[in-house]
This record gives sequence, C-alpha cells and structure tokens, in this order.
Amino acid sequence: MQVVLNRRLAPGHSRRFAFVEMEPEQPVGDHRGLKEFLEHASLSGDATQEEIEFLKRLRVKGKRPTPLYYYRELQNLRDPLHFTL
Repeated sequence: MQVVLNRRLAPGHSRRFAFVEMEPEQPVGDHRGLKEFLEHASLSGDATQEEIEFLKRLRVKGKRPTPLYYYRELQNLRDPLHFTL
C-alpha cells in the first residue's frame, strides 16, 4: 500500500514507514486478575497451556483486568467466528 500526500498540504521531506510482525515481549506487570482467573476452576478449568500463555501476553495499558475479563478473552479466543482454520 502506498500513500501519497498532497505537497501543498504536507510540505517537507518524504518519510517511509514500515510495519513488521514481531513476537510479543515477555509479560510484565501486575497479573492479579489473571492469577485469580487461574485459581477459579469454574472460569479456567479447561484452559490449555497455550491459551494461558496467550492470556499472559495480553496487555491493558493503565488498567487492571478482572478474572471475568480473562474469561471473556478466553471465550473470544475459542469463538470460531473470529478465526478460520
């Protein structure tokens, strides 16, 4: 995809931007909600190790997710409408 700006509206030197797919960084920060989610068997009882690793990598800037947030994320991850095989 190439975007060209009108020189009259955006004078100056051209710049090039690129998007690169990268692996997420290791999880950091407070995961109190995730810990509570994992301790609550009715919410996380059938979560696989792969799903738990995915939940650990989630980041919510400036907020502390609750156990219910992680449950809903797990349900979204499993929903066939969101992913195709």
